[in-house]
Amino acid sequence: MPTILVVEDDTPLRQALMTVLAAQGYEPRQAEDVPSALARIAAEPIDVVLSDIDMPGNGYSLLTKIREVRPGTPVVLMTGIEEDDYGRRALDAGASAYLIKPIRMSVLKATLDRACRR
Repeated sequence: MPTILVVEDDTPLRQALMTVLAAQGYEPRQAEDVPSALARIAAEPIDVVLSDIDMPGNGYSLLTKIREVRPGTPVVLMTGIEEDDYGRRALDAGASAYLIKPIRMSVLKATLDRACRR
């Protein structure tokens, strides 16, 4: 089972994602900000990081730090802001994918499955 680290500062959304991912057959882990995400990544194997962009510490900075410590780890960034610049910046920074909230579960699963196969 792939391990997915959900990095989201919105507690109800993070908990909902954890529930949905577990039901889809993933092993979800959670972090509420960049420091806790980096600690989790250092402490255990993570197959894919699913991170909010707009949170304390910033999802882009998390992506940059992950690229330094675990370059091969796929990172999927998500946000509720529908601006082309957000998606372009995420992909330019090295994100494996970019999702806009609210995320359809079929799209989330397909994105994570693709990221796990890399």
